Amino acid sequence: MSFIKKIIIFIIVALSISFIVTQLSLHKEWSYAFVANQQESLTASFFSEISWENHPTNNKISSPENKNELTLILARNFSVKNSEKIKSILLEYDHRFSTEIYINDKKCLTRSKHLISSENPEKVTPELAIFEYGIKRVFLSKMDLKNLLKEGKNTIHIVVTNLEEISSFRIDKLSLKLLDKEAPKPDHVFTSSSLPILIINTNNLTIPDEPKIKASLNIMQGSETNKLSDSSIFHNIKIEVRGNTSQSFAKQSYSFNIYDSNYVKTNASLLDLPASTKWVLQGPYADKSLIRNALTYNLYRQMGNYAPKTQFIELVINNNYRGLYVLTEKIQVGKNHLNIPKLKQDKTDHTKQSGGYLLEIDRSVWRSNYPPKSDASAIPVAYCVYSPKPDKINTALEQKIKHQFNLFEQQLYNEGDILNYLDVNSFIDYLIITELTKNTDGYCLSTFLYNKNINNATPKFYIGPIWDYNLTFGLADYRDSFNPEGFVYNSSKYIPFWWKKLLENETFKTALTSRFNELRTTTLSNTNIKNTIDSLALICEKPAELNFTKWNILGGAAPWPNYYTGNTYNDEIDYIKNWTKDRLVFLDEQLQPNNKLD
Repeated sequence: MSFIKKIIIFIIVALSISFIVTQLSLHKEWSYAFVANQQESLTASFFSEISWENHPTNNKISSPENKNELTLILARNFSVKNSEKIKSILLEYDHRFSTEIYINDKKCLTRSKHLISSENPEKVTPELAIFEYGIKRVFLSKMDLKNLLKEGKNTIHIVVTNLEEISSFRIDKLSLKLLDKEAPKPDHVFTSSSLPILIINTNNLTIPDEPKIKASLNIMQGSETNKLSDSSIFHNIKIEVRGNTSQSFAKQSYSFNIYDSNYVKTNASLLDLPASTKWVLQGPYADKSLIRNALTYNLYRQMGNYAPKTQFIELVINNNYRGLYVLTEKIQVGKNHLNIPKLKQDKTDHTKQSGGYLLEIDRSVWRSNYPPKSDASAIPVAYCVYSPKPDKINTALEQKIKHQFNLFEQQLYNEGDILNYLDVNSFIDYLIITELTKNTDGYCLSTFLYNKNINNATPKFYIGPIWDYNLTFGLADYRDSFNPEGFVYNSSKYIPFWWKKLLENETFKTALTSRFNELRTTTLSNTNIKNTIDSLALICEKPAELNFTKWNILGGAAPWPNYYTGNTYNDEIDYIKNWTKDRLVFLDEQLQPNNKLD
């Protein structure tokens, strides 16, 4: 080995040694104890009276049965030869823990698992560190450590405060590094993107399910490369976590409203999307292609229908890179959204109204009257009024809407004058897009209906807009969703009975097959679908690299409910293409004139 190479190796080793003064990751040296829940900060005398257990040999601590009444405390000693040399401490542990950190019996930090906190010690930086999700990293700066460390023996206690949320604990992930620099240099950083960048600051508040909390939003947009250091457009917002099942995903989605400087709700156009007060940040997580919602909405608009408009963006919350998101206009009634007359109520006569209303079929409190209890073939629809909002509806209006929906279902159930109570074209296009994508939640969740004119003697319902198509194109591993063959409309008792009735109606069936075969030569041709997929994937391909650095879910780490586990982003895109090609073969065969659907 040459002298120069030896010098280089010596310098590298010396730097690495000086960078990490001490690394304490040996899990066998951690002790633990379960203690009764405490209301106040813990003291030295409290810690000294605990009967500590040694770390189990299998690295796993099982949660006790009465865990709601207990707190888990982890402890270990570490030695410091020169406290002045310690510039910072990096503590790493399981991301599921909400914690209080004590050094030498003094509390120095509180961290909630629900709080998105910075992984970057510096408050303002032109680049953000990106660490793989799964480990929580806590930096304690020189200022944090002031008057805490001492020469010789030191003790750290990690108090896990959310024991009720956790079933078991692996302690082999625990690591404590004493550093002679303020922060280590990460392997991956986020500095810029080909996509617009949205930066949200909650002022160290947790984003709840509800109600929305105040926050700020800065948007970097307008160039081929948007940088964290660019000037931005500022908005006041209120934000909350959104979704049902998706709230359990590590990468969550959000709803937010725009406010003016006085915190009065206001309309704003974001990234050239139609002006609105209400917005959604959909975080593709189970959907590793990142495009399923945007793809479906895009195809539905190409079919001539209204669907929410979208824009791919990169999201940062509290100086923490969150990955690729889809900014989406929220479903609403308005000129540039679902363009129907807004419902107005007479202030002096509550029995008089004008305009239209929008219903949502989902996990709602209203239940339809059909099918009757004697018919167990389907479950009555759960629905509610989506627009106007429930608190804007008086009793007379509520009863009128329920009556009109009842008439609609009554005609369908009794095979009466079906086609006068619904818009055939909208129902056909909704069925086609739902079956093309094989949306496992289709028909019975996130499904919208609207009546343009509440005063029509014969209420006429249109179906749409479409919403929430992220578990589509063969993604889900349940209810045969991954199989390119088979139909959704007859797959569950929770799906409204209407669809089987409609597909027994020859007029509807003839119109359906005609429309489908027409679309197969245009919007739903193999070539156009492939080109649409490619155009969206091209936008996402480069940002996807950092997204999957943060959320390492490609390959074997794919989250529920994935049926397919591609090793690369392109694998995921190819899977959608191949699955759709097979799906169209099945639909072509089934939706031919004179065929009877299964």
